[in-house]
Amino acid sequence: MQNSRTYYGGAFLGEEDLKETNINHRIELEYYTTTNKETKDSYGIEIIKKEYKNNEINTEITSKKYISNSAEKVIEIIDTLKKYKVTPIGLNDVLEDLLKAN
Repeated sequence: MQNSRTYYGGAFLGEEDLKETNINHRIELEYYTTTNKETKDSYGIEIIKKEYKNNEINTEITSKKYISNSAEKVIEIIDTLKKYKVTPIGLNDVLEDLLKAN
């Protein structure tokens, strides 16, 4: 089963976001909605984190398929993820909390 994805938006982690860490390089986050190509009524989320360090790009990707049958619900969740600059490693925990709240 193949999924298609659509870019929803991005965010950068700047100095203020990273001041409590030892990270001093640029980090970019990309947020995507995913759709099941076969059913077209099952939506998910993918987050890509790109770290630009020492002339290299390190990439981390995570996705969660089948979050909802509502595209609007998934977009609402991505808005929250983007607002708080959630990285791939935090997706499952944050998603679990957001889905419990609703």
